[in-house]
Amino acid sequence: MKMKNLIELANLIEDENLRKKTVELLKKIKITNKDFEKYEKERTKLEEAFGGSSEFHHPYKGGLVDHTYAVTKICIEIANILENVYKVKINKDYLISASLLHDLMKIFTFKKDGSMSNVKIDHGTWMCCELYARGFPEEIIHIIASHFGPNGPTAPQTTEALILFYADSLDSTIETFWRSIGLNYE
Repeated sequence: MKMKNLIELANLIEDENLRKKTVELLKKIKITNKDFEKYEKERTKLEEAFGGSSEFHHPYKGGLVDHTYAVTKICIEIANILENVYKVKINKDYLISASLLHDLMKIFTFKKDGSMSNVKIDHGTWMCCELYARGFPEEIIHIIASHFGPNGPTAPQTTEALILFYADSLDSTIETFWRSIGLNYE
């Protein structure tokens, strides 16, 4: 997967302002808090970023983009199915934006070789802080804050938050399983 694939998914966001903010952040990940600029020297380019270290999912160059793309596609499909079957309305703009951005700060929390950096804040919390500083809607911040699930620091309280949690968990678990059985999927 490439950045262009993520931008194509971001372009599905109907709300023009939210789409622009999401695309801008994907294309130009810039830290807004001057105290955190010290982490810029350790950052990885998004397209080269690991999804995690060897103990986590997608521990290879480009793993973060693969994971982000898969999670966003899974979220969209789950939302479509739920809307079709239950005739409910799911805010896919929020869901797409949150799924594209939920792990973005991993470019700072994992070094170029996939090892952990010295950042003291987890990627989800940092992303929420960044989104707050950039004026993103509370709903998107909640979806990302709760992507660690019911046992994380913030429990999912919306359908969109639950969808992201399960899509993220599904993709990371399957990729980890594939590696454990030696399946070559690249």
